Amino acid sequence: MILTTNQIRESERQTMTTEPIASIDLMERAGTRFVEHLSETLNLNSLRSIYLFCGPGNNGGDGLVIARQLAQKSIEVFVIDCSFDKKRTEEFQTNLQRFQQLNLSNAHLEPFDETTLQQHDFNDTLCIDALFGIGLSRPVEGRFRDAIRFINLYFNEIIAVDVPSGFFCDEHTPCTAPHVRATRTFTFQFMKWEFLLPANRCSVGEVSVLDIGLQPPTELKDTDILNEEAVQVCTADMVKLMMSVTPNEKFSNKGTFGHALLIAGSLKMPGAAILSATAALRGGCGKLTVHSTRNVTTALPTVLPEAILDPDPCEECVSVCYWEEMSGLNAIAIGPGIGQSPKSEALLKSLLAEVRSPIIFDADALNLLAHNKTLIADIPPRSILTPHVKEFERLAGRCDSQTERMIRLKQWVIRHQVTVIMKGHNSVVAVPDEKLGCRMIIIPTGNAGMATAGSGDVLTGLLLGLMARTQLPEVSAILAAYLHGLAGDLALEHESEESLIASDICHNIGKAFKKVRD
Repeated sequence: MILTTNQIRESERQTMTTEPIASIDLMERAGTRFVEHLSETLNLNSLRSIYLFCGPGNNGGDGLVIARQLAQKSIEVFVIDCSFDKKRTEEFQTNLQRFQQLNLSNAHLEPFDETTLQQHDFNDTLCIDALFGIGLSRPVEGRFRDAIRFINLYFNEIIAVDVPSGFFCDEHTPCTAPHVRATRTFTFQFMKWEFLLPANRCSVGEVSVLDIGLQPPTELKDTDILNEEAVQVCTADMVKLMMSVTPNEKFSNKGTFGHALLIAGSLKMPGAAILSATAALRGGCGKLTVHSTRNVTTALPTVLPEAILDPDPCEECVSVCYWEEMSGLNAIAIGPGIGQSPKSEALLKSLLAEVRSPIIFDADALNLLAHNKTLIADIPPRSILTPHVKEFERLAGRCDSQTERMIRLKQWVIRHQVTVIMKGHNSVVAVPDEKLGCRMIIIPTGNAGMATAGSGDVLTGLLLGLMARTQLPEVSAILAAYLHGLAGDLALEHESEESLIASDICHNIGKAFKKVRD
């Protein structure tokens, strides 16, 4: 079960009220379970000593419980007090006194001082990080930052208590934000969304979820949480298996691979249509018709002679399209670069009124849906939407954290029975599921260089090409998201993240297909 930070706090409050159990005793329970799992995981007798870096809050209090119990096992323990004159919680103070009262020769307490600590021998030692817990929402500064830097520099084995210090549980942690790079994280009761993302593995290491008896808030419904079993990271083997369902007979013809319609571009944004169209054909559709403004259809043959042209009567934006007259049409995408004029909105309304097969919505089509939310009810089942974070929030409402956003995404997919590709840091494909309500597939491919104009247009085109070829919306969405990111990664073989542009992604789609197959 994955909850937001606020939900976890409510869980703690409810548990303390209903058991009942005092906060200090719940902390004792957490520390005891941590030490039990630590003993099961590592050979503690092989360690020369264990260093615990404890901050002034309740995470530091957990660390002091752990330190006391380890010292009672005759292990050499060094507690490094990182309070730094900050106000300590009552639980921290109580557990500090209990540690000091041990009066054991193997239980040491020192303030954090780099000069003094540098005299220690850290060979065959373990660091336990208990500086900060789940509540952090801004980068650490000052001496806390120094402590984090010291931990990362001097220790090979680092185990985080609940959360690596400096790491954000509910939001993406900026690469510039100082945080402990744990080799293992022992987190309490609930998995955290950010721990699941492949990009964060170097920060959280191997994650263990320790049961400490917290009760989920009673008011939560199934749709208010993320079920960990419904979340998985997409792998190359999964993608290879999915690609096996795409038609690829030796003596196929263009009709075998489908006829796709792309409604994209405008007088001001012709490039969106060209990028999407190129990616659609690279995605494998047999035929592609591009409906766009005349400036696009005039320019397109010089860069993409394979596309069929369908010029709009309006010079500035798309306004009317006769898709019913296009033979063999089996996939439609709308949105890249179309703008948000009343004429384009009228075209979108017509599409929603007349087409009941799945449609791909991107960019301005999403903005038009957000502008007129009554249209959302008309989206055909099994359609695919490809929003970035802000576009999704315009559709579904503002969220205070990434975890909350994923919960909202799950609710939205279940309610509307559509697939959503949430673009961003480790994109997520959310698909309806009969048993689980919604499955979330985390995409491990992609890089920061892909945060560039036109990248989303390429994804939409690739998705359209796969949709026409497979007629499987959910499979097409996962394939497109993975291959799009992989093409961006392959582009870095010849480009830098700074220099990468959307066209580079297009040029590497074929290599991405081959890499997965090989």
